[in-house]
Amino acid sequence: MGKKLTLCVDGKELSKKEIKEKFDHYNKLFFEGKLGKCDFFWLISKRGFYGKYIGKQAKNGQIYSKIGITRSVQWTEDTLKELLVHEMIHMYISTVEGKSHDGILGHGKRFKAHCKRLKDNFGLVIRIHGDYGYVNKKVSPKKMLEKTILWLIDR
Repeated sequence: MGKKLTLCVDGKELSKKEIKEKFDHYNKLFFEGKLGKCDFFWLISKRGFYGKYIGKQAKNGQIYSKIGITRSVQWTEDTLKELLVHEMIHMYISTVEGKSHDGILGHGKRFKAHCKRLKDNFGLVIRIHGDYGYVNKKVSPKKMLEKTILWLIDR
């Protein structure tokens, strides 16, 4: 049997099952339990993307959701919470609000409205492009330019 892949948070390993438990808790707390089933995967990313929401619509109209989280980051409870809720906002906009497009890279008016709601109601700050700190901290000038352009686009 292969090694069970995990994510490291504050030095403790978390499994996908434990990530799902966090998802369920945040769903009830921040989204009134309206988000449906979601699967999780480990995201392999060398381009500064820490998380990704994927929603695929089946022929029957149902949307199957997946959230990917990179394992290349030294996560804390707070940064993981921010990243997971960030991806859950994308899921909410897609599955509950039925919007397939929300501005450039999915960070348009609807996304920003949810960020404001979460800050106003819960004091939770969700960044559009957070830098959670790769384990390998080398950042090329090209990479820095890409991040700056993304930040400017989503202002």
